[in-house]
Amino acid sequence: MSNNISDSFPQTRNDVNNLKQTATDAAKDLASTASTHLNKARGQAKDLASHAQSEAHDQVGEWQGKVGDLAGAVRDYVVARPLTCLGTALFIGFLFGLSRRGSR
Repeated sequence: MSNNISDSFPQTRNDVNNLKQTATDAAKDLASTASTHLNKARGQAKDLASHAQSEAHDQVGEWQGKVGDLAGAVRDYVVARPLTCLGTALFIGFLFGLSRRGSR
């Protein structure tokens, strides 16, 4: 009988080698799967960022239009009623001055 264990148990040695190969293959498959999912997640994140940017751009454009409309309406009102606007501004300034004077 030989003292070398690998000579005594050749089937066990083959089983260990097969187990090593199976573990190596599983690790490679796991890395490949993780890489695939990572690339998919990156693509989805890019799509989400692009969509959010597009929506933000649309919202900014809409608000700019509303502010422009409001500015136009104010301009039209001031042109149509200049004395009313001047009187209102003077009155508001007077009230503001009174409130500042009273707080001293």
